[in-house]
Parts: sequence; structure tokens; C-alpha cells
Amino acid sequence: MDKNLNTHDAQPGEVAASLYLTRKQTAAYLNVSEKWLAQSGRAVGPRFHKFGSQCRYLRSDVVSWARQQRATR
Repeated sequence: MDKNLNTHDAQPGEVAASLYLTRKQTAAYLNVSEKWLAQSGRAVGPRFHKFGSQCRYLRSDVVSWARQQRATR
């Protein structure tokens, strides 16, 4: 399991922070622009969750989506 996904040693306030990424953090992780991530959202990008008006990306969803983008020849 990804070390970053292990929350057994996290404090209560740290669990949510380690599981969910902001759009800015997700864009940086994927090396894409925030604009691309916002516009591609539901069509081709990773799944996200809405908390009020904020989009948050479950870290495991982002990693899984990125792995599925592997190009084949």
C-alpha cells in the first residue's frame, strides 16, 4: 500500500488532509494545469467529491486514474 495512504498513525485532523487533495494539489501531482483539471473534470479526469463548493480528490482515485492513463503502442 502507498505509504501516503496509510492513516493508522495519523491524528484525527490529519486523516482527511491525507486522504483528500485540493484541485491545486491534484494538478501539481499530475503535472497538469488547474484549468485543465477543472474543465476535463467529469469527462476525462479523475473522480472528485464536492464538499460545499469545493472539489476534493480522493488520493487513491487520483493514483488509480493516473495508472489507467498508461499509453500502449
